[in-house]
Amino acid sequence: MWTKFSSPTLSAPSAANPEARREGTPQIHPPLELPGDAILKNYALPSTRPQEDLEALAHTFSNLLLLIKGDSPFRMGANEEFAAALRGKNRTQLRFLSDTHRAFNAQGQLIDRWDTPLYFHAIARNRVDIRSAGPDRQMWTADDLHRRYDGSFLKGEALNPKSLFQDKEPGRSVR
Repeated sequence: MWTKFSSPTLSAPSAANPEARREGTPQIHPPLELPGDAILKNYALPSTRPQEDLEALAHTFSNLLLLIKGDSPFRMGANEEFAAALRGKNRTQLRFLSDTHRAFNAQGQLIDRWDTPLYFHAIARNRVDIRSAGPDRQMWTADDLHRRYDGSFLKGEALNPKSLFQDKEPGRSVR
């Protein structure tokens, strides 16, 4: 089971730790890696694609949901709420991602590889779309990267339909 914190732990002298017994001083153990840190280890690196960033972030949230069971494990909505849930502000106070991870900006928001806050659209408890502003750093433009909850990506004209009431058939509106 994952711990709720990542600070170093001290161990007292014991039969299992003979060096601590010999020296008479506690041994310092490195902090355990948080699950989100492991999943997002390649987040926003030059060696990865932007799509991989959003896939890894979606994977991080799905894993958090598995560990925090219940109908409403954490508040879903604004970027800051998703970020807070990863930092331990969730029903079980489980810390999933370290505060210093490159996925966070100084304001505590989750950001893309271009340092722009991500946009989250919570459709249901386990269905969240994630949108990046893309290289132009302007949200709602043609270079945005939009990962749907089902793992598919929208790009180009599909990103910004002319109307919310637009049907898949050209020239037909749904009302």
